[in-house]
Amino acid sequence: MEKLNIVVLSTDLDLRIQVKNSINSERMVIAGFADFNDAGLIKLSGLYPDVIIVAVKGPVEDHVFNFVQHVLSTVQNCFALLMNDRIDVDLVNKAAQYGFRRVLTLDTQPAELEDIISKIYSLELERNMDKNASKRVRSKVISVFSGKGGTGKTTVAINLAAALSKAGKRVFLIDADLQFGDVALAMDIEPKDTIVELVQDRNGVTIENINSFSIVHNTGVTVLCGPDSPEFSEYITGEDIERIIDIARPYFEYIIVDLPPSFNDYSIAALENSNDILMVYNNDILSLRNAKACITILEKLHLKDKVEIVINKNLQGLISVRDFEKMFNMSVIASVPHDVKAATASINKGLPIFVAHSKSLISKEIGNLANKIIQKHTGILPIDMIQPKKRFSLFKKA
Repeated sequence: MEKLNIVVLSTDLDLRIQVKNSINSERMVIAGFADFNDAGLIKLSGLYPDVIIVAVKGPVEDHVFNFVQHVLSTVQNCFALLMNDRIDVDLVNKAAQYGFRRVLTLDTQPAELEDIISKIYSLELERNMDKNASKRVRSKVISVFSGKGGTGKTTVAINLAAALSKAGKRVFLIDADLQFGDVALAMDIEPKDTIVELVQDRNGVTIENINSFSIVHNTGVTVLCGPDSPEFSEYITGEDIERIIDIARPYFEYIIVDLPPSFNDYSIAALENSNDILMVYNNDILSLRNAKACITILEKLHLKDKVEIVINKNLQGLISVRDFEKMFNMSVIASVPHDVKAATASINKGLPIFVAHSKSLISKEIGNLANKIIQKHTGILPIDMIQPKKRFSLFKKA
């Protein structure tokens, strides 16, 4: 069963964190946060919320009620809860007029909040208000990140995208390593346009422009390439990355973002808008130290709970997977073996290892990683991925 997507509407960072920490059920997940503005509406439509929680301290302004009423009329199959520090009859009545299902205090206990959400959601199903929920695209954003260069994060991103595509998923790969991205080179793509042309187009970032400025690789993955020169990175902001993700969400099941090996405006924007963060490291002491520093930063950004560790180019005799797990008190989701021959051959062919050497140990582990991700987000064990599914595409071929 798919988890219930919960989106928190609040301009108060502390309230966002408070509500997030109140949701601990395995059946529910905080899909994201949004503000009461046009950008928030775009973001909401891409997150496909089942539940919207509005958290406000003090008087609830009319623009909040009007915004939520508009959201409920445009975003299908969801309901809204209002959490406030002062509840009276007037507030409850007004909230009901604007479509809120319940008004709760901000100090509502987690178990009670989850129980209320479950009961209201069940009522919605009984009333047939969510008949089409199973047909909706629920895009999952996966950022592939490392705090140091040379770990092979781009290799992981490309091969994971190929594996998900081969499993029949619609996949969008964004090269957001804007200074030294290698996605185009590794996939043997010579793009006419890149992410720079997309954000600078006079019509703005639309799904039509995303389609136009992207290329469909022969693996079936839709690829938005990074700039061909480092100086063009200054034209891309965190807001640009966030908007590309928000606009693309309804059209792809998985969005893979290959990030630079550093924290900056656009990498943090991608991390904050991700469902999962794959931290890619090698099993040596330098990687271990860097991983520790990066996870500390992610913890301060309240993003640690999204992190999954991938050990790439795993060599025997160095730090073991078990030691990595003990150090961070986290499970390693994948341990990709070191295979120079397969990696070199795939680069020469311009194909992901998962395609060029489908029987290699690297491909097997990447396939297992893709399976785990699909199962995590859908609760369904994926079918065998040996035979790719044919699918119609509106995009141009590489």
